[in-house]
Amino acid sequence: MPIAWTIESRLRLARRIAGKPATKAGQIRALWPEIAAALENGQSVKSIRQWLEEDAGIIVGITSLTSYISRIRRRERATQRGEKSLSPVDGLVPATVHAKRTGVDVPLRVDTPEVSDPIDQAMRALTKPRLDIRKLHSDGDPTGESLI
Repeated sequence: MPIAWTIESRLRLARRIAGKPATKAGQIRALWPEIAAALENGQSVKSIRQWLEEDAGIIVGITSLTSYISRIRRRERATQRGEKSLSPVDGLVPATVHAKRTGVDVPLRVDTPEVSDPIDQAMRALTKPRLDIRKLHSDGDPTGESLI
């Protein structure tokens, strides 16, 4: 049966998707609802970091955890305002495609480069006033009228 391999491959991929994320950022994002609830209930970042280490096996420093938390919150605020939020990969915007797999819709992530207008960027750079170092340090005549 030639279609059997596709079904088996889809099942294996679905199991891998449901598994533990490979990166710490992905693991923290996966546990974000619980982390956010703990923060709202007054738990400290220090105790949450300890719980992550003991219960989930995620070893992360307090400064890194606070950085992950602020990134997730920033992304949530941006999506609430309807802005495009950049993915962690520079210059890529996440798009979501839903595919029928094993009878369940599973979101797939497809990264496409963000479209930017190079002419607009150049015009903004050219309209900025130029920095004159002589004016900054009050050296000489910045107008150039008195050459001697």
